Amino acid sequence: MSENARKILKLLGAGNCARDVALAVPCSKSTVNYWKNKFVGAGALRLAVKDVFKEYTLTPYGSKILTTSETGVPAEVCCLEDYAVKFGVVDWGRAAVLDWRRLGRPRNWEKLGVKIGSVRVVRTSKSVIVHPGRLRGFDVDELLMLSGRIVKRVKGVLECHFDLVLEEPGVALHEPITRFYSEEAGELVKLGTTIVEDVGSIDNSPPEQVPHEEYVGKDLAKARLLMPLKLSRLEQRVEDMEKRLTILSDNVCELVSVLKTALVPKPAEEFASQSIDDRRYIS
Repeated sequence: MSENARKILKLLGAGNCARDVALAVPCSKSTVNYWKNKFVGAGALRLAVKDVFKEYTLTPYGSKILTTSETGVPAEVCCLEDYAVKFGVVDWGRAAVLDWRRLGRPRNWEKLGVKIGSVRVVRTSKSVIVHPGRLRGFDVDELLMLSGRIVKRVKGVLECHFDLVLEEPGVALHEPITRFYSEEAGELVKLGTTIVEDVGSIDNSPPEQVPHEEYVGKDLAKARLLMPLKLSRLEQRVEDMEKRLTILSDNVCELVSVLKTALVPKPAEEFASQSIDDRRYIS
């Protein structure tokens, strides 16, 4: 399977629509549809939501395809929140031809927005902010790369088609935030929400109001993503240790039994009868 095909399977299986997958890979929408039909026919994907946009989910066979660990731990979906990047504007070029729409007047400056494809771009008095949107997948690093690729493509459109001159490099508005919609979060949130500054939270905040784990920063998200695999390896090590301890315990019991037989003194009567028999034999 090619690398693009694997990416398409990952992104479609995480619930992304075909249009977003085509933008993220990047490839044509017809290529995404080709692989989608192939994966559905092979039983790696199944239709989960049939609405304006169809959403698919991975089957156990699809998870097995994407699983690279020897333990067979199924891949877990993670969701990278909108990782927006701000670029300072040196020259606005032909930005006026874009269909900017007013988003509000925070304090003393005007905020305008426009969509380029499916990506939202916000304009302030001195900068533009590219919002790649929420992305779902199975690898934090790959999602960050896809997010950066989307931002780069939109920046290229603004510079090439509308003659904007943007500063380099862009500045991320915040640390990457990753969500995991786990069963454990659903149980823990019943006890109350938990928020740890600069670490993450367990809550069911709007707009979805779905229980989830939320982590701030790439390292914490990667550690959380690897946790099922590490737990599986730990369980295997504990099982191996239990087997070794059982064997060791059996060996110790056998050794103790032998030592008891060899070291426990015989009764005095037995020694007396044995000495009488010896005398008779001598005489």
